[in-house]
Amino acid sequence: MTKKIAEKSKLVNLLPDPEPPMAPPAAVDDGLGQRKAYTGVGQMMGVLGRSSPLGKELAEVKARLREYEGSVPLKLLDPRTITRSRLANRHESEFESEDFARLKGEIEHAGVNVQPVKVRPLEPPRDGVQYELVFGHRRHRACLELGVPVLAMIESVSDKLMWLTMDRENRERRNLSPWEQGQSIQRALQAGLFSSIRRLAEESGMDHSNAAKALRLAELPAAVVAAFNSPADIQLHWARPLSEALQQDPEGVLARAKSMAARGTVPRAPKAVLDELLGHSQARGVADKRQLKKDGKTVAVLSQKAGGGLAIEIRQPVDMGEVESLLKKLLRL
Repeated sequence: MTKKIAEKSKLVNLLPDPEPPMAPPAAVDDGLGQRKAYTGVGQMMGVLGRSSPLGKELAEVKARLREYEGSVPLKLLDPRTITRSRLANRHESEFESEDFARLKGEIEHAGVNVQPVKVRPLEPPRDGVQYELVFGHRRHRACLELGVPVLAMIESVSDKLMWLTMDRENRERRNLSPWEQGQSIQRALQAGLFSSIRRLAEESGMDHSNAAKALRLAELPAAVVAAFNSPADIQLHWARPLSEALQQDPEGVLARAKSMAARGTVPRAPKAVLDELLGHSQARGVADKRQLKKDGKTVAVLSQKAGGGLAIEIRQPVDMGEVESLLKKLLRL
């Protein structure tokens, strides 16, 4: 009986032995000191990411993107959407100079400013104006007058950083005149960006003595500045004599400045203007004297008296009719 049961049992298909349990998923450190298991899908994606062409391409893209981390975006902007900075340090006369005309010609030829300006978003935007200039006022003005887009870097910066960036950019490209530099320093101090002029000089890398002199020029009365053909004519080392003269004889200096302004826009040598403001020309009796030479010989001498009169001494034969005609044009008669 037992033998028959054993023979019949060979005809029964037994279920296969169960497979050994699956090994637990690999684990990695999550950076917090804890072990975190990968799922099967995660393991598969990890392998694909390391070996497949798509994974390699993604790695290359990520590497290229890391090269641009922290960079400032460039964008072509309508110059009408950008306003001058309230800390701007360029005088309006700068936009009438030959240097500005040359810059404008270069931008017109290229169709865009090759060197970008820098702007910061204006918060909140107003009347269609969305940005405030950080630096590049001459380039922006040129693009505005030409009606072409302006290439700009866009970055949010504080008032203090804006002033420091603007100051550094100007010194690296085309220095401000001493009077313009003084105006810039004055605005920064009035805005409370620095606790003192010494602190401003330290943070900007400016010589403290020169910064103080420039500030003195910025504090000159408007009538004294207007006596010069351009504020850019005022030299840094004139700060002390002009300040001392205004302390000792303010009424006299202002009276002489107004007298020069009343003569109109007659070109005057900057040093001659300084001498007259200080009263030196009155002591000499002549404010300015110039010699006109031809082939090394003096052919005429121009002398401007302290009161504004002009004497012309011609030392060669001339046609009086031509002289009269030229004088009438000069005097607009």
